[in-house]
Amino acid sequence: LVVSLLVFVTRQDGHQLASLLDLKQIQATKQQEENNVLHKTPQPYNEIVSAHLRCGRLLFQKKYDAAYTEVSSCVPVFLEQVFRTEEETWVVPPLLMIVTNVRRVAFASGSTSTLESAGNVLMSCFAAANRPQGDPDKRLATLRIVNELFRIYFKLNTLRNCKYLIRVVEAKKFVAFHLFQAGERVTYKFFVGRLDVFDENFVDADEHLTYAFNHCHSKATKNRRLILKYLVPVKILVGKLPSEKLLNSFEDLHGMYANVKEAVKTGSIKLFEKTLEDHMEDYVGAGTYLLIEKLRFAVYRRLLKKVQLIYAEFRPERAVQVPLTYFVKALKWQGYDTDLAEVECIVANMIYRKYVKGYISHKNGVVVLSKKQPFPPLNSGMLVDPDT
Repeated sequence: LVVSLLVFVTRQDGHQLASLLDLKQIQATKQQEENNVLHKTPQPYNEIVSAHLRCGRLLFQKKYDAAYTEVSSCVPVFLEQVFRTEEETWVVPPLLMIVTNVRRVAFASGSTSTLESAGNVLMSCFAAANRPQGDPDKRLATLRIVNELFRIYFKLNTLRNCKYLIRVVEAKKFVAFHLFQAGERVTYKFFVGRLDVFDENFVDADEHLTYAFNHCHSKATKNRRLILKYLVPVKILVGKLPSEKLLNSFEDLHGMYANVKEAVKTGSIKLFEKTLEDHMEDYVGAGTYLLIEKLRFAVYRRLLKKVQLIYAEFRPERAVQVPLTYFVKALKWQGYDTDLAEVECIVANMIYRKYVKGYISHKNGVVVLSKKQPFPPLNSGMLVDPDT
């Protein structure tokens, strides 16, 4: 270990040094080996590596808070005595490994205070990488650090902290996005897309999650499935129904979303309710339950459109004046217990949300639809709840 460390530092082999610091590779070491590293290798590398060895031993003993103390203690040492003093980019891989280690150990601890501390530690790394001394390509470390910070903020549910990082990354003076590694770009777009979903910016969510999916490696099955868990309901919500081929590519996704797609396509509120009930735990677990619930008005809209088309065949002269009782009967036929008052409320909501163009004539008990495009595209509707 001592010889390897000396060789990697002398050769300025950042990738090998990063491998040496990888906590997944570090086994529980004896005290003598730590002492050898501490006393037989130059500063500050002796401090950095020995801290990782102690961290590895404490992780093996499941003493996660103590392990975090060790791994985080070497961050300021590395930043001040290595990253800021060495001008070449060979110091980027070990920095990124240390950043990943800090986040992983903080996750293993799970305590709020440790996660918050890890966020602060990683912000110091981001600041150092964003304004590096020497080779400007050292800034290519920034996006990986941003992604690790996203993971921490999502874990803490402090999503507001992500907004600052997004502003920095998307600023004109920041590193050109295409220069970062594909995996880092995919991860970034995935998190930004999830933030868009949280903020109910569904059109932007569609754009960012689509980018993440299209640029994700075809063999990264787990990541592609994770992206689709958010992308599929977003696509449906903005009126872009996913293909059967896409849904069939992952069995669990087909079970979760195929019937949702069919309900939106056919206006089957019965199928929608049953699917929501059958897969509620899956939606809650994926964090998409509220997103799926928003599709209810898309199902209502399709059903009303079918009612209007049928009514127009029998009364073409009054095609745009659809009696609400017909909509009541259509819902009841599907087993949805309702009445005229509730249906008026449903239709009023669809009009308010711009899923339907027209107005309700309460006196005559009809919805008077616009003669021009009474059912606008789904993506033109108000996707944000009125009270938000």
